[in-house]
Amino acid sequence: MSTSVSTTVNTVTSTTASFGRTGKQVEAVNYAQTIRRNEATERASSKRTECAEGARGGQHAKTALRYLVAAMACALFALIYAQFSHGVHSPFMTFMFAIPLLGGALPALVGHLSKMGETPTAARQAWALALATLTVGSCLQGVFDIAGTDSAFIIAYPIAAAAFAAAAFAAAVRARR
Repeated sequence: MSTSVSTTVNTVTSTTASFGRTGKQVEAVNYAQTIRRNEATERASSKRTECAEGARGGQHAKTALRYLVAAMACALFALIYAQFSHGVHSPFMTFMFAIPLLGGALPALVGHLSKMGETPTAARQAWALALATLTVGSCLQGVFDIAGTDSAFIIAYPIAAAAFAAAAFAAAVRARR
């Protein structure tokens, strides 16, 4: 450590000697260099902030696209399942696509168009879990309806989805404080 300090002192001394500057002049040059470095750092930091703010607007668009793909996958699954159901239909299976469409894609699209800020990660993940739980529960209820059977455990899906939705709401409120 002391070697690097003495090297620095020697460099400053030699620089002073070679340029004929006094100690105050060297301090002034060092101060000017420090200011230039700080200004460059601030410019780079503001560019990173602008990029991050631009990415936030893209977050809603990407989320909307993911939920649209999920809604199309649900619709395709329901269509294929209906082909093999021997003419028996279930509204839970038929309208399963509406859960990711109305609960995910629509709010994300509104957030994108209204230039809303970024949603907290915990809230987004809990909301995604609520929608996934409802979608799987709807699919399972549709399968049971088409098969002509029932299950006492199907009630767990809406309860779990409500718990995840409450957690999403709580995380969003906590992040706004």
